[in-house]
This record gives sequence, C-alpha cells and structure tokens, in this order.
Amino acid sequence: MRFLSILLLVGAALAAVWLGGETWLAARAQRLIAQDPRLEAAAVAPLRRLDRIGLHLSELSVQTQGGAALLPSVELWAAPSSPTHFHAELPAQMQLPLLGKARQVAAQDAGLGLRVSPGSGMAVGLMAASSGPVTVDGAPLLARLEAQALLAPMGAQAPQAARAAYAVEAEWSGLTPAALLELPPALAAQALSGKGTAQVFLTGPLRPRGPEPQLAGVASPGFTLTLGPQRLRIAGRLAADADNRAEGALFLYTTDARAWMQLAGDLGLIPPRLVMLAGTALEQAAATEIDLPAATQAPDEPGPGELRIPLIFRDGRMFLGPLPLGEAPRLGR
Repeated sequence: MRFLSILLLVGAALAAVWLGGETWLAARAQRLIAQDPRLEAAAVAPLRRLDRIGLHLSELSVQTQGGAALLPSVELWAAPSSPTHFHAELPAQMQLPLLGKARQVAAQDAGLGLRVSPGSGMAVGLMAASSGPVTVDGAPLLARLEAQALLAPMGAQAPQAARAAYAVEAEWSGLTPAALLELPPALAAQALSGKGTAQVFLTGPLRPRGPEPQLAGVASPGFTLTLGPQRLRIAGRLAADADNRAEGALFLYTTDARAWMQLAGDLGLIPPRLVMLAGTALEQAAATEIDLPAATQAPDEPGPGELRIPLIFRDGRMFLGPLPLGEAPRLGR
C-alpha cells in the first residue's frame, strides 16, 4: 500500500508538472505572437493530452512575402518520449498565398516535423513533410508527398567546404501543375511523379536561430521524374568551386530525349523551331566520349534503349557533352 501511495504521489506530481508546463508554454507562445507583427492567433490553448505535450492555435495568420496564410487551426506538439522532435499538424482547409494569389487549399493529413539536437547547438537533425491529397480551389494539385532530410555523416567524398550533410529522401505522385498554372491543353491533364535520394552538403548544419549555411554541393545516385509515359533519371555530383560555381557532372538517363525537348517547346522554355535541333544535340552528346572533371566518378551505364546525356561543369563553364552552354550556375549567394 505504501508503494502504491508513492506511485500515486509521483504520478500526481508529474501530471502537475506536465499540465503546468503546457500552461506556461501557452502563455509564452501568446507573448511571442503578440510581439511579432507577422503573426496573429485568436487563441492559444494547451493540448491536455497524455500522449503529447503541445499547443492548439486557433485562427492563425502568418504574413509572408507573398501575402497572408490563414490557418483555422494548428497543433504543435512533441511526444514525452522524444521532447526534441516537434510536429505540426496542419488543418484540412486553409488559405495560402500561391503565385501572388490567395488560394483555398485542402490538404489531407498534412504535417511537418523538426528534430533538433540540444547537445550540438540546436542543430536540426531531421526535417520532414508529408501529405495526402491536396487541392487548390477544388482542382487536384497533389496525390501524395513524403519527404525528409536527415543529418548524416559527410563521407570521404564530401566537398572541401562542407561541414554538414543531409540525406534527403523524397517521393511524390500526382503533381498537377495545371491547378496553379495555365498550361497547353495537351499538358494540362498530365501529372508529374518523382522519387529519389540525394545528399546535400552545407557549410554548416541548419539551426532554427543560427546563420543560414551555404550550399557546398549535392550528390545523388538517382532521382527519377515520370510524366505520363516519359521517364527521366538524374544522377551525379556537384560541388562549389572557389567562385561558388558548380563543378562536377550530372547525367540524364532517358529513352526519348526528343519527347522531353518537345515538352520544353510546348511549355515555351525553348523556341518551337529549336525543338528538333535540341533533340538531335542531346542524342549526339549522349554518343560522344567526354573527359570527366577531376574527382568525378564514372557514371552508371545506360540501360537497354536508354540514352545517357552528360552535363559537365568545369572551370566556371557548363557543357552539354562537348558543347559549351555558358557559365556554370552558382550554388549559393
């Protein structure tokens, strides 16, 4: 009996700390919102749940560069067993500024995740986003999204300027840009899917309140894009040179380069008169032997009926096979 009484006393004390902690969090959040002109909330209340510690925000308004985001409710919480892993559950209906317009967005089971490491100066150890079907003003935009970035060892092949690396995994299906953009009729009904992994190298880890690190490089064993019957796989490695321009190589794998050039022409990305010439250039680049930049690993062989199209970044310049395309892009500011 005495042991049971002690357990009840300890449980009551923990419950009081728990409830009191949420009350303190709610009051603290209200003060922070009141001090930030970009934020407004009609109410901030403790969750009062045994399986999570957190807050419920009602009628939240967030001012962004594109306009106001209006969310009827948001739950912010962490599990007691993982107090540094934070979750945000988004409402099923919200108003978001998209491409300069306030749009009504419906998202099923949408949420965000963030884990920090107090022992590493609050470095972000995990970021995640997920959602079921999404519509914009009633038009389907996305069928499914799963994405995460996990702080990971850099490895021996990391760029010289890298001080942190994030292993990124992403998969989405049913992305229909016609929900946001005016597209040619032949493209309006097509949906884009993507799946792949990459390692993103930064000049330091991400921190919620720290300076923003710069991109030092990126490497991927393969990221596949699918649009209708067309598939494109992108693989390779890029690093920032002394002038912060991309250096390395990317390889595009596809069975029909001309179809992708026709798509670029339909979207107005290249003049229609150049579609056939661009397709021919891609096929010739795929058939040409090239010298790879130093420290660039030999790429995978193309599959049956597949072209491997090299994009080379060297000495501040970008090349399609041997064909110069202009200056290499900068990887950061």
